[in-house]
Order: sequence, then structure tokens, then C-alpha cells
Amino acid sequence: MLVLWRREMNSTTILYMRGLVITDTGILLGSVLTLTPIACADYLQTEALSHFKHLVYPALRTPAYYVVMTLQQINVWITVSVSVERYVAICHPFRAARLITRRNTVRVMLAIAAASLLYNLPRVFAYRTVDCDAAGAAGGGGNGSSGCLDVITTEFGQTDLYNFYRTIMYLIIIYVLPFLCLLVLNGFLLRELMSMQRRKAATSSKEENEANLSLVLVLIVVVFLFCQTPGLISQFDLIHFSLFIPWLGFSNFLFATNSAVNFLIYTAFGRKFRRVLLRVFRHI
Repeated sequence: MLVLWRREMNSTTILYMRGLVITDTGILLGSVLTLTPIACADYLQTEALSHFKHLVYPALRTPAYYVVMTLQQINVWITVSVSVERYVAICHPFRAARLITRRNTVRVMLAIAAASLLYNLPRVFAYRTVDCDAAGAAGGGGNGSSGCLDVITTEFGQTDLYNFYRTIMYLIIIYVLPFLCLLVLNGFLLRELMSMQRRKAATSSKEENEANLSLVLVLIVVVFLFCQTPGLISQFDLIHFSLFIPWLGFSNFLFATNSAVNFLIYTAFGRKFRRVLLRVFRHI
């Protein structure tokens, strides 16, 4: 984060990357703070973990689910947007000066954030936290004496409309459309980068910097597609039930890994990022 917010890191692509860093960090924090204690509670029998599992987690589940799903959608569509930006910058350089501006970039990111916040609102109304006694009784009230909470599906959450939204629309908006856009855009981008490499002697330093930035993006997209594909597969009935839970755990692991690995890509392949990072460490 320190590097991407340095004054010299001021291109429109860096603005998108800042958005990716913020959403990646939010996804990681949400996953660690909610899922890790639950996983530990199954193996470590302590009063604190039991309290978290039975009282804290059920209360946090719905808002945390909404936040993580919203951040995931923002992250996915920022990845698509920065691919569009790189495609225009590399493949249509004469249009880039008019289309790629800080104002347009901020507008796109704000539109993505607003659309994601609104789109995921139905998830808030699909679940309700109740006392465990109430969860076992149809429409029961519960008096809070059982010492645990549970999350139940509301009537709205059981409707066909919500199930269509939760499954089919999620599949289209988070996987199918972004994957198609990323594959097409980055295919054109890779072809142009290879063409630039062949005529490297005639390439200016500015074009080399643009090409390096685009290469970093292509690698981010490749990792994104690799890490998200298991999640896409899990949306279909392609896996035997006995393997589904391990596969779901594997896909969730890759989902979190995708949010953690971008820094390594920036450092390994981004020349400007690496220079600024070294400069930051020298002043510490």
C-alpha cells in the first residue's frame, strides 16, 4: 500500500491497482477474522473460540457475507476495467489520451462500487440471526436463554427469485461475463505486447513502461483466472458430493490466495513498483 500511494505512482492504472489492493485487503481481513476462528473452534476446545462460534460469528455472518461479496464484485470488475484501460492504452494509443483520464477512472471505480453495494443488498435480507431455540421452532421467538445464536434463511431467502439471483446471476456477473471479457481483452493485449517485443529497437522508453505495466496486469489476470476457476466449477453439479466439501475448501483457499499474491507480482515484474519499493525501504 505504501508504494502504490507514493507521489510518483500516479497513473490511472495505479488508481485501479489501489482499488484492487483495498478490496484484496478487505477480502483477506474478512476471511481471516470470520473463517479462521470457526475452523480453529472445530479442533481447539477453548471457551473463547466456543463463544465466538456460537455467539459472535452468527451475529457477524450476514453483514460479513454482504461486505465480502460486495468486495469480491468490486474486485472482479476493477480487474475487468483495468484490462479495458490497458487494452485501449496499448492497442489504441491515439484514443488513449481522450479516454484514459483520472476523472474517467474515478467515475468508473465509483460506479462499480455503487453498483456492487446496491446489487448485493438482497443478501442482507435473505438471512436472520436468531436464538438457537427459535431456529428449531417454526417462527419461534426464542428468549435468548440457550446461550447460542443461529443464522436462518428468511422467507425472502427461500423464494425462487432470490435463489435465481444467488446462483444464476452470481454465476453470470462474477464468473461468466468477467471471464469472457478478460480472455478477449488480454488475448488482444498479449498479441500487441508480443508485437512490441519484436520491434523493441523502435520502442520508446514510454512505450516500454506501458508494456511493462500491461505485462504486470496480464499476469494478475492470469492468476485471477487460475484462482477463480475452481469457484466457477463449484457452481455446477460437476463434482461428486463426497468431493464437494474438499473442493469448496480448495476453491476458497485459492480465492484468498488470489487476494494475497498480487503484491508478489508487482514486486517481481513491475519495474517502477520495485524501484519505489526499494526507495521506501531505504528511508525506513
